[in-house]
Amino acid sequence: MAAAACGVVLLTACSPMKAGAAAIVGDQRISVAEVEDSVREVQKALQAVPQAQQQLPRPVPQSVLLQLVETNRYAQLAESQKVRVTDGEIDAFIANQSGGNPRQIEQALLVQGVPPSQSRDYVRAFLTGQKLIVEMGGGTDDASLQRGQQALVQEIQKVPVTFNPRYGQWDQQQGTFLATERFGKAPQPQQGGPEQGMPQQGGPEGQMPQDG
Repeated sequence: MAAAACGVVLLTACSPMKAGAAAIVGDQRISVAEVEDSVREVQKALQAVPQAQQQLPRPVPQSVLLQLVETNRYAQLAESQKVRVTDGEIDAFIANQSGGNPRQIEQALLVQGVPPSQSRDYVRAFLTGQKLIVEMGGGTDDASLQRGQQALVQEIQKVPVTFNPRYGQWDQQQGTFLATERFGKAPQPQQGGPEQGMPQQGGPEGQMPQDG
């Protein structure tokens, strides 16, 4: 399809897009309505954690869209590579990171733009990436993990992303949206951040959730 030929670009740069699309990820559509629902959930959750608002790396709509894209991309990659992450593995990760308290994980991911109701999906994407790194690298030593990470970057790039320009101008080189006044400026990060070892936000082009 046209989006695949364009990679990560603005929707208007390609052939006519599906109405109401916020982004096209591979052959799947993320709707504007889905983004808006997730934005409302994040904004409501942020009201209970005022300090988290100051840790957002960019305006809420952009942060939410990038995380929806990233999670979708890894879900598609998991399917194509036949990688399965079980609910038990997600539970074990949450227990290891927060003593079994899902709310702690939700708050850590909230500052990355992940709605609380989608925190398990994001953790699944993170664990998918970790499994693929080991599988593609052929081991768990440093050299193997480095090979695996490089291979994963190449593989994830095969799932192209096309953005609706209403969310801002995408900077291909930096892998993020350029600053815009449309949604207001993102607050300057304060000291402190998500739980150590939690997935961190990355742009969808060639990026994966990072540890720590």
